[in-house]
Amino acid sequence: MNELLVVKAPLRISLVGGGTDIKNFYTKEEGSVFSAAINKYVYIIIKKYHDQSKCILKYSSSENVKNLNEIKHPLIRNCLRTTQVWGVDIHSIADIPGGTGLGSSSSFTVALLHALNTYKGQNLSKPILANKACHVEINLCKAPIGKQDQYAASFGGINTFNFKKNGNVTVKKFINKKAIKSLHNNLILINTGIIKKNELILKDQIKNISKGGKYFSNLELINNSVEVFKKSLIKNDIKLCGEILDENWKRKITLSKMIRNQLIDEIYHESIVAGAYGGKVCGAGGRGFLMLLCPKSKQKLVKRKFSKLEFLNFDFDFEGSKLLKLS
Repeated sequence: MNELLVVKAPLRISLVGGGTDIKNFYTKEEGSVFSAAINKYVYIIIKKYHDQSKCILKYSSSENVKNLNEIKHPLIRNCLRTTQVWGVDIHSIADIPGGTGLGSSSSFTVALLHALNTYKGQNLSKPILANKACHVEINLCKAPIGKQDQYAASFGGINTFNFKKNGNVTVKKFINKKAIKSLHNNLILINTGIIKKNELILKDQIKNISKGGKYFSNLELINNSVEVFKKSLIKNDIKLCGEILDENWKRKITLSKMIRNQLIDEIYHESIVAGAYGGKVCGAGGRGFLMLLCPKSKQKLVKRKFSKLEFLNFDFDFEGSKLLKLS
């Protein structure tokens, strides 16, 4: 195949339920996450390489390799291993850098698997694509992560993901247009400027969750708040939605001492003082984007207060992983 393939997969913001998609929780009590894909993407470009004995890999670094074991990038190595594709030029581009809490690693994996399977002439369904991405990240790469990001990147849209004790995942689309518009109008994403890997934080969380007790009960509360948040959103009670996020954030920071730091605490506290109803740090915590539910009337004040920081201009994505070009 000589075609040029371009695939994009969206990043996401996890609204409520984060952490309950980790195996240590959902195998004991079914987890649930309410999540929204956004119109910021990871792009994967693939073309047949002229030397079929090699692969050229271009991401934040470049690799010219003759066999799988030479590949330093674990996600690329294991995606190529599972799809049994070789002799390709792979190039990745992202709208937002990794390490910012928006699920970029899973978006990368989903887009790469989508592209590689299309290269082979195979068209995967969204559930199968998400499941394969989970297998690559969790089972092959041994990443200490959950399953929500792969499903958000594959499906797109705003969804409730339910994580069953047997490992299956069900997806329920959120289609209330009025509530979706209200959610978008009242959401703010602030880039704290802290970029780092989440592995240590996630490992610490998993270790604590495994202990049970207050750690597990806090996740149970976070899990139970998913349906309450959705019902409040449908009623357009944004204040209550914000209060739910605030309570969830207070519970989440008990899971690991690394989830919070002085800068995040200061931005969050000052945002609440300025009029935000509540929020959380996206992803594992400790870095990246701070998500706030803040009424329109108070948003200018928040933006003025943190004028030196970046506010992300975004919309929701409703397509999920998508083939853009085949030529």
